[in-house]
Amino acid sequence: MINIIPKPAKSEERYGDFVIDNNTTIYAEDSLAFARDRFVDTVEAVCGYRLKVILSSETADISFIVDKKQPREGYIIDCTTEKIYVYASTKAGALYAIQSLRQLALADLIDEPESLSIHAVYIEDYPKYEWRGLMLDESRHFFGPEAVKSLLDMMAFHKLNVFHWHLTDNTGWRIEIKKYPRLTSVGSVRKGTQWKAWGQNNIEWVPYDGFYTQEEIKEIVAYAARLNIMIVPEIDVPAHFAAAIAAYPELGCFNKEIEPFVGHKGNNPGEYNIIACAGKDTTFQFIYDVIDEVSRLFPAPYFHIGGDEAPKEEWKKCPACQKVIAEQNLSDEEDLQAYMNNKIAVYLQRKGKRLVGWNEILKGKNLERSIIPQYWTHQPDNRVIEWMASGGNVIISKHQAFYFDMPYAQIPLNDTYNFTPEKYGMSKNKHTILGVEGAVWTEWIPTQLRLDFQMYPRLEALAEVAWTPENQKDYNEFLKRLDKFLPTLDKMGKIYCPMHMVHSNCFKKLFSPLKFTKRDAHFEFNRAMQYRRRKRVKKSKS
Repeated sequence: MINIIPKPAKSEERYGDFVIDNNTTIYAEDSLAFARDRFVDTVEAVCGYRLKVILSSETADISFIVDKKQPREGYIIDCTTEKIYVYASTKAGALYAIQSLRQLALADLIDEPESLSIHAVYIEDYPKYEWRGLMLDESRHFFGPEAVKSLLDMMAFHKLNVFHWHLTDNTGWRIEIKKYPRLTSVGSVRKGTQWKAWGQNNIEWVPYDGFYTQEEIKEIVAYAARLNIMIVPEIDVPAHFAAAIAAYPELGCFNKEIEPFVGHKGNNPGEYNIIACAGKDTTFQFIYDVIDEVSRLFPAPYFHIGGDEAPKEEWKKCPACQKVIAEQNLSDEEDLQAYMNNKIAVYLQRKGKRLVGWNEILKGKNLERSIIPQYWTHQPDNRVIEWMASGGNVIISKHQAFYFDMPYAQIPLNDTYNFTPEKYGMSKNKHTILGVEGAVWTEWIPTQLRLDFQMYPRLEALAEVAWTPENQKDYNEFLKRLDKFLPTLDKMGKIYCPMHMVHSNCFKKLFSPLKFTKRDAHFEFNRAMQYRRRKRVKKSKS
């Protein structure tokens, strides 16, 4: 069994081991020199010495060779007891080969060894999906540049390549927009935070703020690019827009003065219904201005606008919105949102970008064909199936498999690992699926410790769903490789969910969601931390 996560497409074990020591030499063809240098840095970080770079593959012990026949993100590792050859057509493929070599050598487990040993192996590897994503919500809780860079490192280690960055919502605006400074001076600051559960109105009245400057964004985007990770920003519109309206009340239908939400439903009765006005030209100008600045920071050909959970009560009462419905011959407010989406999509197209939104955006008619719905809802959505049948692209983040903020008792590890499109009625037109994405919403994730707990070992399962061919997947075999991998997470300081808690049963699946949503969103995490403390005490006594 080759202990790599995600499992390679094809592999075979050979006899013997290849040893890396301070006499090992390394070579790379020019276009793969970047990958060679990363490998040299990796060995130095572990062993304390640098491999000798030479100019000939014939005499080198490790060689990075350009092979144009390899897929863009694919690679071959041909390792004998004498030599290692890495073949790739791009830096991305070579980078992923290095991640596999790291795991084969257990390089992240050993403290200053004199050498590293890699079992002889032949690997031919390439990804299942083009889009292998992870979403982090930083509106509810803000983690900062170093935490994001650390997460990007872990994504690259798992061969994930899309970081979906949820930067704005009702509870906070987290990105600097120079033309609209109140978005951060006002929209990034809330007076308190709902902390217990959606069903509990417990507010910690401590001001909460934080945002990324444009210089910080540029640095993080460049950092991600070196790891073959594309960052897709999400700026929510028309709903989840309260932080923007708090900064500029004229963006709403009735110019209401509000504050960023401290909780799920807002600060006052009925506030949850607030929404960007779709009947004002000034609203669209604001959106276009924000897109202009954000697009300059993120070169990705995608731009996420959210679009989910959009209440229409204010639109029904707003004269300006009703005027647009009449003038554009729209059927209702759902079509008004489609009209809004189309205007934004066309604006993005002029910048070479495609609009992405949660699958509720499909409720309106006559959507631009370039739009990409991201299928998250727990309930089946036949509109997604119809969109795929018509040739439209989709991204899959089904709640039942990929919502990592939920309790493991509700979304156990095997439900993530065993995801297939067929389970959700997407057996036809699978070629339209760009890929899959895990989602981490942070209403109840205030710390790095909690973030790690919710993500690991789910990130390992997601990586395998996104990368490994379906005919190579086996959950029980995955658990054996995961058992070998967990010490690496320990060494990296990642606090993962204890393995006895990652599975569930019918009773847990029925009652844990009720407890999580109505009473205490932290019950599972607290139990896990108690278990870890008992384990440490027992270990110290022994």
